Amino acid sequence: MLSRINFRDFGGGLTRDGMKVRKGLLYRSGVWQKINDADRVYIESLNIQYVIDFRSMEEQERKPSFLPGREKISMPCNIDRLTRDGLRPLWLKRDADDRIMDVINGVYSDMVDMMVEPMGKMINLMLTPGALPIIIHCHAGKDRTGFAAAMIQWFLGMDRDAIIAEYLKSNVFLMPKISKLMNRLHLFTAGLYPKSNLQAAFEVRERYLITAMKKVEQKYGGIDKYFMRSGITERQLDDLRSLLLEQ
Repeated sequence: MLSRINFRDFGGGLTRDGMKVRKGLLYRSGVWQKINDADRVYIESLNIQYVIDFRSMEEQERKPSFLPGREKISMPCNIDRLTRDGLRPLWLKRDADDRIMDVINGVYSDMVDMMVEPMGKMINLMLTPGALPIIIHCHAGKDRTGFAAAMIQWFLGMDRDAIIAEYLKSNVFLMPKISKLMNRLHLFTAGLYPKSNLQAAFEVRERYLITAMKKVEQKYGGIDKYFMRSGITERQLDDLRSLLLEQ
């Protein structure tokens, strides 16, 4: 897929009961970098119907998404300010890696509650005839997008280790961009900006997704009930499995 913008199909995985998540229906991306002509040609070939944007309205206004699709839909989850406020006191501190990761882990816990409504809207859209394929995205395509993709895969019955492995792929895709940014900041701040802080802030970690999944289990009673909290019915959940799974 298009590693430069963290774009990939998050279907194709096997479920515990031997089914397979259909490919060519569910895509995920970031909009951190602008898409180039080659990116656009490839994405246009996928016949994307809807582009779902999980960024806050402030983020969307600051940097519009240019991912091609028939229609763009805003389903904001406002973790950007929460994350900035938590990380601001730590950016210039030495040996702050663990505290930075603790902040992000807390954001993931809060994100579980904040994503209930967007997840429900996304599922309703997915069940609309002719709505697929879709792209879901946020800024870097790793946190809100990573969470949403993981919840769908979990619901469909993929093994937890496989879900986590797919979630962690964002690190491979994003590290070249993060490394350049780290080096630039280190140079411009004459070494005052600890490189490790940026890496700690931008990498996804297994513990973040595990924290989110534990909260879904403990507070909501599991992934089905989590989706139902947003108004999705059991019948719709059955329809979603039929739509997205194949033998």
